[in-house]
Amino acid sequence: MRTLYLILLLLMTSLYASEPGNISLIVLKDGKPLANQTVEIFELSGASKAKIIVAKTDTDGYFFTKVKAGKYQVHLLAKDNKTAQAFVRKNVLVEAGKDSQLIVSLKKNNEIAFVDTEAPKDTNTSVAVEEKKVQQSVLLLTLHSSDEKKKIAGAAIYVKGLNTEAKTDKNGFVQLTLPVGEQTLSIIHQDFSAQTLKVTLVAKEEVSKYVELTPAAMELEEFVVLAPHIQGSVAAVIAEERNSEAVGNVLGSEQFGKSGDSSVASALKRVSGITIVGGKYVYVRGLGDRYSTVMLNDLHIPSPEPTKRVVPLDIFPTSVVQSITIQKSYTGDLPASFGGGTVLIKSKDIPKDDEGYVSLGLELIANSSTGKDVIINSSNSTPIPSSALLGGNNVGGFTVTKDVLNSRTLNHEQSTLSPGMKVELSAGKSFALSDDFSIGASGTVFYKNTSDNEKVQYDKYFYDINAEKVVHDNNTQTDSTTIETQMGGMLNVGMNYYDTNKIKYTFFTTQKTSDTTTLASVNYTGDTEDREKTYYEYVEKALSSHQITGENDLRFSDSTEGYFDNLKIDWAFENAQATRDEPGTVEYNYLNQTSGLNWDRKNWYYYFILDDKVNNYRADFSLPFEYNDNENYTKFGVFMYDKSRDFDSRRFKMLSNNFSDMNEDMDTIYSKYANSLDFSASYRNTDSYSATQDVSAFYIKQLFSVTHDFDVIASLRQEDSSQQLVDAAASYAPLETSDLFPSLGLTYRFDNDAMQVRFAYATTISRPDFREFSNSRYKDPVTENIVFGNPDLKATYINHLDLKYEWYLSSDEVFSFALFSKEFTNPIEKVIKLDDSQDNIFQETYQNADSATSYGIELDYRKRFGFIDESLDKLLFATNIALIESNIKLNTDPNNEYTSRLTTKDRAMQGQSPYVANFTLGYDDADTGNSALFLFNQIGERIVSLGTDKNEDIYEQPFAKLDFVTKWKISEKAKDDIFGYSLRFKVENLLDSEIKYTQGSNTTSLKKPGSTYSFKLDIKY
Repeated sequence: MRTLYLILLLLMTSLYASEPGNISLIVLKDGKPLANQTVEIFELSGASKAKIIVAKTDTDGYFFTKVKAGKYQVHLLAKDNKTAQAFVRKNVLVEAGKDSQLIVSLKKNNEIAFVDTEAPKDTNTSVAVEEKKVQQSVLLLTLHSSDEKKKIAGAAIYVKGLNTEAKTDKNGFVQLTLPVGEQTLSIIHQDFSAQTLKVTLVAKEEVSKYVELTPAAMELEEFVVLAPHIQGSVAAVIAEERNSEAVGNVLGSEQFGKSGDSSVASALKRVSGITIVGGKYVYVRGLGDRYSTVMLNDLHIPSPEPTKRVVPLDIFPTSVVQSITIQKSYTGDLPASFGGGTVLIKSKDIPKDDEGYVSLGLELIANSSTGKDVIINSSNSTPIPSSALLGGNNVGGFTVTKDVLNSRTLNHEQSTLSPGMKVELSAGKSFALSDDFSIGASGTVFYKNTSDNEKVQYDKYFYDINAEKVVHDNNTQTDSTTIETQMGGMLNVGMNYYDTNKIKYTFFTTQKTSDTTTLASVNYTGDTEDREKTYYEYVEKALSSHQITGENDLRFSDSTEGYFDNLKIDWAFENAQATRDEPGTVEYNYLNQTSGLNWDRKNWYYYFILDDKVNNYRADFSLPFEYNDNENYTKFGVFMYDKSRDFDSRRFKMLSNNFSDMNEDMDTIYSKYANSLDFSASYRNTDSYSATQDVSAFYIKQLFSVTHDFDVIASLRQEDSSQQLVDAAASYAPLETSDLFPSLGLTYRFDNDAMQVRFAYATTISRPDFREFSNSRYKDPVTENIVFGNPDLKATYINHLDLKYEWYLSSDEVFSFALFSKEFTNPIEKVIKLDDSQDNIFQETYQNADSATSYGIELDYRKRFGFIDESLDKLLFATNIALIESNIKLNTDPNNEYTSRLTTKDRAMQGQSPYVANFTLGYDDADTGNSALFLFNQIGERIVSLGTDKNEDIYEQPFAKLDFVTKWKISEKAKDDIFGYSLRFKVENLLDSEIKYTQGSNTTSLKKPGSTYSFKLDIKY
């Protein structure tokens, strides 16, 4: 008996010593159990891996097993409605007496694109897809390992959207019969890293593919999407935003299409904290356009605007854009000229893997003015005669005067506004020359014309010192007709070689012309004679860019675990030019006198031409390495930027020495009174200038992934800049800066990577633009204020803090909340004062304030209604809201002739809106691309001009813009169909909102832009 007790005791001790642990697994989709999912458990021991369990989840999506303590690896192939969704490989450490639980949520992992097609049934090594009227082709696929070149047997092959699943035989071979066209394959094997590839099949031809799989390390964990995101889709750009190293937002081509935005400017207003001013200038986080930077493929582009530093974004059609990233926290690989943020435009790329496409878009555009009778002038594009331009300050005399008199007509013409239209053609194709080399090209050409008529009311107020009150100076009613045309295109030509190396040439060009005829009635409240003003303007803006970019991966070892195993080099060169040509603007006035309406005997002619040239070079070197099984890198780079500008500004006047009443039309006056007219120059030496800017920079950037959940990104940039301006009057001291700009970013992920928190700090600079420190003067054609620069300006320095929480609810659902703060030293603002030497004329220039602060909150939310009921999953709601506060401290010098006369001393920064709100609601089918959406945008009131001498600041009031856009596919390009067709219809400004500017209780400007309608047909081949 004693022996029996001893045996039982030893047995119990043994059982206790080897007490097992538990592995439990829950699989969910949209929060609901996913039953009958195949689970495989592998035991990890040393350098070996042995399969010990194969089982299925139950009706609750639950799996449970007991195993002895140790290391294990769980494999899960998730399917929904028999369609493969994702492959999960997860390491699990099991301790005695404890439960190791794994929850897989297909929504929360945010990498799943669901396909509502029937899933694979057969797993033979040869699979035929039997569908009627579908041309078929044969794919011969052979797999081998990348290290030992051995054949891989038992690898599962899935084909996106097809009832197809196969496994390779003992020779690593599988034959699949598939529909012709492009197919996406996913390859899964327990011992190798998963791989997704695209193949293009041609009717009655066999295609052979040899694919290498990389052996999976023992500790490798993977989450592999078997239905990959389409490039530019909402899910793809959300994933890009999620994986970015900085705080920001990303827009993709799918979003452009569904919102009906035809230009980058109109697309950007959908982003939180973004304001688009004048339909083309971007304000990031409420800051003025001078605090924004725009780059194309990570390279600077020049601006065709003489009065703006930022590029007008209406010149970029969305048809040439793949995605737009708005980076709101600074990192050292960007230029240090960073205020509110940097807009990074990525152009459409060359198709990959023997892909090809052709698409044609035809669009009809109308607005509230279409079909109306309007006033135009057919000679607006006629330039001022060359004899006048070559004469310099001494131009004049009978010959030049005669040339000008005969050069064009100045009379009005009546016309009817026709609808506008847009045509764009895109094509691309890649060719595989061998397994290691492929070449390709893609291109887009477009043409667009539109016409519109606007009636605007302007009121001007000033403070009368004698009366000690604000006085209404005049009321102006304007009638403007504008005819715009835009044409251009993009070409990409490139080569990919040895998998990870490529070189590409990109050419982008656009030309936009604007022909405007403005009639204005200026009615004065005092004794000044009322007048009828005519203003003819024709402007041609052009931008062209040549870019050569390359990516090279130099491998020094087959491994990537060391520090110097490979070196990645990204390099780029750009030569770009922007021009603005205003060849012959004319202004003339008729006065309301006691004898009637008579010419005021003085006409103005204006000539402006701007030529901006940019050379930009950059090279980025990255040394990737692994630490604690996480990818890291050390990155450094050089950046050089050379910009030159030539700006020629001329003013001329046609005077009459005949003081009798002249009530005839202008063409009659020019003919009848030619002998009494004299044409002469009327401009200053400072009106034209030349300027250069040279920037050189070096940076180093370190990504250190402490753990999978925690990243640290630190960078330091040394940047030197020299700006030099010369005009005919003087050469000014150069504005030179040389600074170190640090940045630090922290990212922490949690809840199975569904959530993350970011923190960022940085110091940057904002330098004055050429126009801001040039003495060159011009008269604003609307306000008639005199505007000029200030050579004594200093650069602005900015400290940034950002904190952002992100929750990725699914592949196209997200919630985020961000806080930001900015501190400015020497911020630049436009100041204004009444010109005491002229009646009721204001002067505007630029000055440094002492300091400023800006801080705010940004909220983004995008959610489908499927959480209520599955039938509502295609109903989408999205919103982003930004709340912003700012305050500026002005120069308190009582002798400063500008700041001492400003009315408001405690106020927000110019251009900063206290809020920006966007809402989207409607039907959106992520699978078909069909949608019908209401889009709402509104910004809060913002200061557009400062008040002076007790006259209040001028504010732009909130403009509520509601659009409706629907996009629908008529037929899908697939199977035997040669073409695919889709339609898009858009209505802008459904509420017929008005644009209003106020100065205190007075309205200074009021207009109704009306509604715009567009109908577009897309044809794809």
